[in-house]
Amino acid sequence: MTNNSLPYIEILDIQRHLHELQYEHWLRYELFTWQWWMLLGMLTLPWFLWWRFADKTRTAIILSYGLYLVLVVTAMDWIGAVLQWWIYPIKLTPILPFTIPLDWGMVPVTHMLIYQYFPRWKSFLVAETIVAALGAFVAESLGEWAGIYLALHWYHHWSFPVYIMKAVIGKWLIENIVYRP
Repeated sequence: MTNNSLPYIEILDIQRHLHELQYEHWLRYELFTWQWWMLLGMLTLPWFLWWRFADKTRTAIILSYGLYLVLVVTAMDWIGAVLQWWIYPIKLTPILPFTIPLDWGMVPVTHMLIYQYFPRWKSFLVAETIVAALGAFVAESLGEWAGIYLALHWYHHWSFPVYIMKAVIGKWLIENIVYRP
């Protein structure tokens, strides 16, 4: 072991201790709370709805759009959590700093249904603007009230344009690069 690796060993020890503390907190204060059950529903119920209402003839393109959203939202959430712009005090699992139910459930399914039911750009933009407003100003506030989300160095109105941009960029990428007619 070199002298350069000694400081990193200390970092690993601190990370291991932090993980142990987070795991203990999760077991004692998060697992099986009403918020935990709500998060489980936010992950699973949207997919049942999607399966029920999805246009099965367009499954590949709609799921491609959804996969794009899962990747982008997960990355954005991870960055925001690591930079401590926001935190998720209640998590479905103890090992991830972001919320899987939103990033892998509610958000992509909502946007996939918008993508399916509003194929023209104008109606798509109107629907996405409404969903962005609801997400930024209603859902984030409800998340704080429920104790599953806490904005530390972030303001809800900053989320509004980000929510719209991620959806618009995804639609453009899918329709102009991935699935060109």
